Amino acid sequence: SSVSSGINAEYGGNTDMLDHSDFADTDIPYDIMLPEDHSIQEDEREEAKEWVLAVSMDQRVQQVLNTDERGCYEASLINIHTSVTSPQCILTGYPVLRGEVVFRNSSRVANKDDWNVYVMARKVTHSVECQDVLSYLQQLTGAPSNPSYSFQ
Repeated sequence: SSVSSGINAEYGGNTDMLDHSDFADTDIPYDIMLPEDHSIQEDEREEAKEWVLAVSMDQRVQQVLNTDERGCYEASLINIHTSVTSPQCILTGYPVLRGEVVFRNSSRVANKDDWNVYVMARKVTHSVECQDVLSYLQQLTGAPSNPSYSFQ
């Protein structure tokens, strides 16, 4: 499976033996460079590895990627049937298929529903993480310091 071959690649640093068949109809790149150094501690890697193996062996978990109304993997920016590339949501990285929020000072967009969830989370939680996201969006797009819901 792709999961076990990915875990094995982590040790060898070589992706040549990875099974990419689960990602054949996606725009997920196959030819990637694995970093030479790990970005997380050994105990965190082991915990993640154990979780991945447990999920991959769980018979209740479907080994299928979710698809959207295009019939494509839901996170693919490129429609595998038409080769049309959708704009990427600045919040989620997912394609913006309809209902977009356009940032006036840039060419960036967000899915309207995801934008509204973000605005609500920011207003309700007042979290540092939500403020960090807003600061990033302001730098990248000139987003307003007090974002509002999109009803369009």
